[in-house]
Amino acid sequence: MRRRMVLSTVILIVLLANLVNAQPVMMRQYREIGLPRFDVNAISLLSDQPERTRVIAYIELPYENLQFVRSSRGYEANYEVDMSILAGPTDSSPRVENKIWRSTVIVPTFEETNSRELFDISETTIILDPANYTMIATVTDLETRKQFQVSRTLMVPSYDLGGLSMGDLLLAREVVKTPSGAFEIVPNVDRVIAGEDEELYVYYEVYPTVSDTMHVHSRVLDRNGSLVFEQRRTVDVEKPVTRDYFEIPTAKLGVGSHVVEMQVRTEDFSTLKAAEFQVRLTGLPSTVQNMETAIRQLRYVARNREVERMLNASSHERQILFHDFWKKMDPSPDTPPNELMEEYYNRIHEASAAFGGMRDGWETDRGEVYVRYGPPDEVERHPFEVDSRPYEIWYYYDGQKRFVFVDELGYGEYRLVSNLWQ
Repeated sequence: MRRRMVLSTVILIVLLANLVNAQPVMMRQYREIGLPRFDVNAISLLSDQPERTRVIAYIELPYENLQFVRSSRGYEANYEVDMSILAGPTDSSPRVENKIWRSTVIVPTFEETNSRELFDISETTIILDPANYTMIATVTDLETRKQFQVSRTLMVPSYDLGGLSMGDLLLAREVVKTPSGAFEIVPNVDRVIAGEDEELYVYYEVYPTVSDTMHVHSRVLDRNGSLVFEQRRTVDVEKPVTRDYFEIPTAKLGVGSHVVEMQVRTEDFSTLKAAEFQVRLTGLPSTVQNMETAIRQLRYVARNREVERMLNASSHERQILFHDFWKKMDPSPDTPPNELMEEYYNRIHEASAAFGGMRDGWETDRGEVYVRYGPPDEVERHPFEVDSRPYEIWYYYDGQKRFVFVDELGYGEYRLVSNLWQ
């Protein structure tokens, strides 16, 4: 059952009083826009099969999303992954490949079973023809039988060995090159780092057929396209595959979206690859990428003077005030995550994804109701009425509330026409 949180701007303590169970949401578009319960990603590399490509798919599952049970080995959790590759953009497209595997996680202490910082990573290798696919991963907790599913578009390139080509960039939390020349890698599956204390590496493979050296130009750009890191190196070539890695100094990165680009050149050939990643604020939900924006988004739970005080403070003091605000509202201060803050910003994120248009989705009337009350129990939609503008009616059974929204201007932004608090 989804937990419902009602948010009030008048009495902040109501944030805790209204964390109650809600009925299932009947509109799929409002239920499924949240963040996934696990992360999945894949990279394409050269295969030893001619004209085919090797794809490594990774699953990263936080311990907190697994059900652990006491065993003779400590605390144990088991899950199963069903990975399907479809030859098209929809769930009904033909299946070209399917892999199923199981993983066991064992930890010594109960505290680790609820950790958001610890996670299990599993992987599978699939050989595919170059094409565009849909990758669907379903994770089943074998104790509770709960299932979570994530879908991704998978673009599989062809690697022409006629001169110079490069595999996809693999972002990693740790890379170690052993004395034997093998690489031990802990991938960063969600491509998110939290703060300057977290390490970030880039592993890459180059497939040269000529030349004995290659020139590697690496750089990182922020979301505005500004250069924040650059490195140039000359690397000795190993044929048919040159494997290497480098570290990105995270202390130089600001919060938000970034792109790492790599250009490899020999005397006659050149190739380029890129990968996106996110830097988020330490101790905050991954959806919060800008402190000033996060403070402005407090308007549904904070008084105007509190918001203004934070915005007018210095950068350091602003973060202190922000964390102090949410610390007072933390329903379980003895545990690292602030569940209330994460629920609030997840709703902000979901509202922005669902209702955005001329304004950010969280600022619209539907967005405000969604943030305050959560997903509606039922949505009655009337998009094509003869004698009226398109409108929606949202029902919340617990509080016996009903909200009517009308698209008065015909631009898709529905305005609230019923009293917000009735």
